[in-house]
Formats: sequence, structure tokens, C-alpha cells
Amino acid sequence: MATSRAGLDAGRAAPAGPFYAETCHPLLLTRRQLLTAGAAAVAAGALGIPSARAAGDDGAAIVRRWATAPDDPWTVCHGMRAMGRDFTLNDGRNAATWLLETQLMSVHANGQWLLTFPQSVEAHPNMFLSEALLEPGVPLDFGFTHKGKRRTVAEVVEGARALFQPAEVLKQPNMLPWSLLAFARTTSPLRGRWKNAWGEEIDFDAVVERSLRLLEQASEPLVQDMRDGRPESGKAPVHDFTCGGTHMIYGLLAAVQAGFGGRDRLERVTKQVDLLVWRLRADPELIDRFYKERAARPGAYWYETDAKLKLLGHGEECLAFAVTRGVVSLSAARQAQRAAAVTTLRRLIEDVEGRNLAEAREMDVELFRQIVGDTCHARHGLTFA
Repeated sequence: MATSRAGLDAGRAAPAGPFYAETCHPLLLTRRQLLTAGAAAVAAGALGIPSARAAGDDGAAIVRRWATAPDDPWTVCHGMRAMGRDFTLNDGRNAATWLLETQLMSVHANGQWLLTFPQSVEAHPNMFLSEALLEPGVPLDFGFTHKGKRRTVAEVVEGARALFQPAEVLKQPNMLPWSLLAFARTTSPLRGRWKNAWGEEIDFDAVVERSLRLLEQASEPLVQDMRDGRPESGKAPVHDFTCGGTHMIYGLLAAVQAGFGGRDRLERVTKQVDLLVWRLRADPELIDRFYKERAARPGAYWYETDAKLKLLGHGEECLAFAVTRGVVSLSAARQAQRAAAVTTLRRLIEDVEGRNLAEAREMDVELFRQIVGDTCHARHGLTFA
């Protein structure tokens, strides 16, 4: 009997997921979480564990200190995002080889055995493939051993293409961005159609178009705020997209850059980039308003800092890609706004480097993971080449 992609992980415990996996918006932080975290922070303050303080403010010290242990594949994946394909674990092993040889699994789908990373580990479909392998530049012919047999990254891509089901993932925006990025990196517009393991026709250009429409619809309240010249009036649907929609923007930029431009897609993506630049100031202002009445609560610093770090770091990552790859150009005014956001981002990272991240880990392990992951994205943006 045919097995759907959703059923491949059936029987596995549903992952709790990173604390901020679905959004950077501060309003999801409950009073109970703040109070619980505050009590933990008081206890953690006495630990005296050294910080990752080092010269520089691009986050490299945090990545090397906290993203190199082979006990959290999700964090190692983000370390590769930050440092590139030669990133190594703290025991000297190559991170790409380690992820492929210890985390990859074979699944049976409609009569085929395919390679994939389980969602119980990577949290979002094709996240490891796109962020830890393709984006850092691991070549398709990169070899590794799986169940005693020599395999390549190209076979992991084949598995991703075969397991992709648009009808399933297009209903869930937070399942889309990493597939957009993975397929944009490995699919020519001249061969943008294929069949998955169940014989369903995949039209990648149509997937890109639908993804952009989802982003546009979810961003409309913020577009109105920007047009009217007023602060963000509150939470918008796009804030419920992973990391405030920045992953979706990055995936769409990669697709357009790869040639999936559609009739007016570049113009529409450019508008989303313009909105993102505006949000680099508007979102932190909303975060400031939320935390103004909560600043005295123990632990509030970490939540507020990561909310800003998430938006600014992922935002700069998108803008660095857009400008460096020649997808979008920014006006002088938008360039100035971007520069101001980068200054704020570097100060945030420098401040985190000067503190004890173990305190955040003792307080809330998912928050800690998010801070490390968000710093990885920030470093990727700040050092984009």
C-alpha cells in the first residue's frame, strides 16, 4: 500500500521543536513562561560557566562554542549554515559527514527505498538538505557511507524530490521554505517538472507561485501599516510563519535567482524585500513595546534579545543574498535602513557574547537552541559572499 510522506515518521514521538521554531513574534511568550524562566535564571546565575566571549561581533565565537557538540543535530546543521561546508564538530569530525552518516534514514515509499532526514530530527522537511548541505556548498558528488554502502548527496536530493507532495505541504507554509531552497539549488527551469514516488506530477514553478501568494496574503496587514506610515498595529499572519516569514523570503529569492521568475514574480518578491527592510525597524519596536512592562522580570532579557536577534539575523541573511546575488537592488533609503539594522544586530551579538549562555540553557533549553541557531543565521548573513 502507498505510504504518504506524512506517514513516514508515523509512530515516532512528535518533537516539541525549538521554542521559537514557528515565529519570532514576542506575543507568543506567556506570562507563565516568563515567570518559570525567571526562577530558573536566578538559579543558573550561580553556575559561573565561562561565556563564549571573543573578539568580533559576527557570532563566530558563539557558533564554535555551542554548535559543535554531536548531541544536537539541529544545532550542528545551523553551525554549518554559519561556517560553511568545512565546519567540524568539537571532536574534529566533519559535520557534513557526521550528519549524513548518523542522522540519515532509508524510508520505503510506494515500492521505493529513499534517503531522507527524519522530521523528528530536522523539524522541517528538507531543512538539513538545504541548510547544512546545499547552501554551504557541499557538492552533489560528496560521498558518505550509509548502511555499509557508499552513497552521495545527489541521492539525498533524489529522495527529497521523490518524497515531495505539494498537495500536502502547500497547506502548511512552515513545511515549504526549505524545499523551495533545496529544489531551487538543484532544478533547472528547463526541467522544472518531475514525478514523485506516488506518480504525482510536480510543477516546481507552480509551487514557487503558490508559496509567494501565501507570503503575500500573510503579510498584507504589515503592507498596510507601512503604506500608512504607522507602527505595526499588532501580530500579523506572517509572524506565524517560521522566523517571521524570513525563511520563505529566502527560499523565494533563491527560486527567482535560479530562473523561476514567472510573469511578475520578481516585482512581487522585490516588494516583499522592501517590506522586510521596513520590518527591520518596525518589528523590534513592537518587541520593545511588549517587553517594556516585563523588563524587570528575571529572564526577560533572553527572550527579548532572541526575538530581535531572530528577525534581524534572518533579515540580514535575506538581504545579503538578494543584493549580493543581484536579485534585488535597494534604494538609498533602504540601504541606510539596512545598515542601521546591521549595526543593531552586531551590538546584539556582542552583548550575547559577553554574557553566560549557559544561563539561558538552564532556564529554557529550547530558547537556548534558538539563540544559537539564530546567531548562526546572523553570521551567515553578516559574512555572506
